[in-house]
Amino acid sequence: MGRHPFDFHGAAGFVLDTDDPVAVGFFDSEYRTARGDPAPGTPSVTLTWRRTLAPCLSAPGYRLHVHKLLARWRYRIHLGEAEITLEAIGNRLALPMVHHMLVHPSLRYLASRRGALLLHGAAVVLGGRSLVLTGPGGMGKTTVSALLLARGGPDWRLHADDYVFLADGPQTLAYLTRSHLYRSLLDWLPDLAPRLTPWERLRLDTLGRIRGWSREGIKWPVRLTQDRLWPGREVAQRADLAAILVLRRSLGAQPAVTPIPKDSVPGEDLLEMNFFEARHFQQLVEAAPGSGAGPDWLEAWRQREERILDARRNDTPFYWLDLPAGSRPDPSIGEQLVDLLEPIARSGGG
Repeated sequence: MGRHPFDFHGAAGFVLDTDDPVAVGFFDSEYRTARGDPAPGTPSVTLTWRRTLAPCLSAPGYRLHVHKLLARWRYRIHLGEAEITLEAIGNRLALPMVHHMLVHPSLRYLASRRGALLLHGAAVVLGGRSLVLTGPGGMGKTTVSALLLARGGPDWRLHADDYVFLADGPQTLAYLTRSHLYRSLLDWLPDLAPRLTPWERLRLDTLGRIRGWSREGIKWPVRLTQDRLWPGREVAQRADLAAILVLRRSLGAQPAVTPIPKDSVPGEDLLEMNFFEARHFQQLVEAAPGSGAGPDWLEAWRQREERILDARRNDTPFYWLDLPAGSRPDPSIGEQLVDLLEPIARSGGG
């Protein structure tokens, strides 16, 4: 089978073993900025993937999983201290789910052993300093980062769309996947629409209607590579961590920033958010025979991430970023966010 390696700053590596061109194209698009062999000794995830139209057929030793009726795959998993091996046999619709539910959290699990926390959040960089935007799903992380990139000028750099590594220093390390684009973003930034094909715009509209009809139960994005969405925009692979901004909704008419005292940083809430995002991984590991997961594997993982987050609480400024609740798209919000956040980025949070 073909071997396709990716390296995430030495914090974790990923190797795809497959002859399936669809899988190769998927992961090459998803992790295009991380192509390359992990250095010897890097904790790594290996996925052996085979595509089939009939994943429900018996495969001894494999566990069947079905997600939303359409994505179907059988899998095996083994967790080691420095390596996680994944084997999956599934249909084409299973590929994004195998990535989201198995590959991505496996990378996060291993990175925590290297002292790096893969935090659910977007991030942008200005002048070598990063701003991390975090908070529960649907709070507006992607929209805020996109507004900063669109309205802040060419000095703002891409860094992370959905997750970012928090590391010692304090530093952030890029984890750039394809952007998960939803229709609401075009309401805020209609100038992005010409960067999409007519088919992509139609899919975005259709999937947005399904999302509304299902009351957030079905959230399927249109995935775009960062160079498609932000042509010519530079990527910052590493940055000094200026600040972590926790998004929340408020009754104010304009965005506002408020410092969070160290003893009031919502660390437990951020951990709960991170592990909620890994809930499918937990279920798949615990359901798989011979996974190698001990009885305390989840608690030990949580404690590692808690220690990393505590270290960032002690060396990094935290802020509340209040966003107007239920506000209609307002062209001035982008400029207001730049005015609020640019001084924090340039001063390193001080």
